[in-house]
Amino acid sequence: MQNIYAFKQNKASNKELTLDKIKAEFRDELLEFGQEEKARIDEEQAKVIEYINSVMDEDQEEPSTQGLDVKLLKIASNAKNYFEQLMADGKQDTRKNMVVETEQLFTKYLKILSYLIDISELSHKELERKLDKGARYIELDQKFTEWFYHNPVFTILREDETLNELLAENKLRRAEDDERVLEWLRILKRDGELQEKIEEFAKEGDNFETQKEILRLIVRDFIFKNEIIESQFEGEDLNWSENKKILRSMVLKTVKNISQDEGTEILSISKNWDEDKEFFEDLYDYTLNQEESFKEIIAKKSKKWAVDRIAKVDAILINMALAEMLNFRNIPVKVTINEFIEISKQYSTPKSWQFINGMLDSISEDLQAEGKIKKSGKGLLDNK
Repeated sequence: MQNIYAFKQNKASNKELTLDKIKAEFRDELLEFGQEEKARIDEEQAKVIEYINSVMDEDQEEPSTQGLDVKLLKIASNAKNYFEQLMADGKQDTRKNMVVETEQLFTKYLKILSYLIDISELSHKELERKLDKGARYIELDQKFTEWFYHNPVFTILREDETLNELLAENKLRRAEDDERVLEWLRILKRDGELQEKIEEFAKEGDNFETQKEILRLIVRDFIFKNEIIESQFEGEDLNWSENKKILRSMVLKTVKNISQDEGTEILSISKNWDEDKEFFEDLYDYTLNQEESFKEIIAKKSKKWAVDRIAKVDAILINMALAEMLNFRNIPVKVTINEFIEISKQYSTPKSWQFINGMLDSISEDLQAEGKIKKSGKGLLDNK
């Protein structure tokens, strides 16, 4: 959804670039002929811009070229081709970025696991460094070492062969991150509330589940909650607000599944990424390629206001749902509707899900009655 929205938003920029190209053409002519021809040049420029604005407005029919002579038609044609090329390139770039950004989630997940290992190792190194210097008041550092280094759950994570191979393969354990993690440890030393929580669990004994809870606290209440750490992640990831929930869930699930017998279970973005990637790309293409045909369908059901007055996010979600209903025979209609209702609750206005639910329910009934929605597969022959 975010990528289709980004593509739509990029259209405004492409319009401005196209208008700038037209203005540059006439600016060059003004420089050549001087102020004596300015009135004529301004008039011709206005005609071309009026025509191109109509071309770039997808809600209008193809505008008339009446009033454009051969010279102006050439400028208008070049501008139209330029705009269409920008849109085509943008469509492909956004499609490619959609896949890349999803694949990068796995790398970010691994990186956060590597930070947990670094916290464990550096807590021990800091204690050793202070002991070597004969430093006083190292009681808290000793606790940190007990909590994060000698903790068997951290040890399993730190020594997991598969995880370490993946980290090496993706070049994620970098020396320059030491300073960042040291800063986190210093922040943690000032976080009395979190320390109290860890103390409470530590008092319950050395059983494995208790030690696992300490690691869970570090993930839940520190890595994904501390404002300084969050700001660092936001600076590196423009989509952090969306990715945070996914990554938090993945890391917490990994911690939950750490076993004394089986080690660490490394999650993947999906069970079958190749199939899911193909689905993402197909849904993206169907949504944009069939958008014009969806407008008429939506207009029939949108009695209170015109299609162009529906909130952009809601319109995109309805289009995506229709694309899924009509093109993916193995996905039940109700599953599609429920999925997009949940997405709307997360990304749109509080009442949008009710509007989207009503629209999709009504449209899907009509499309099924017309035989346009055809489902096949186990349990789908009844088209439900």
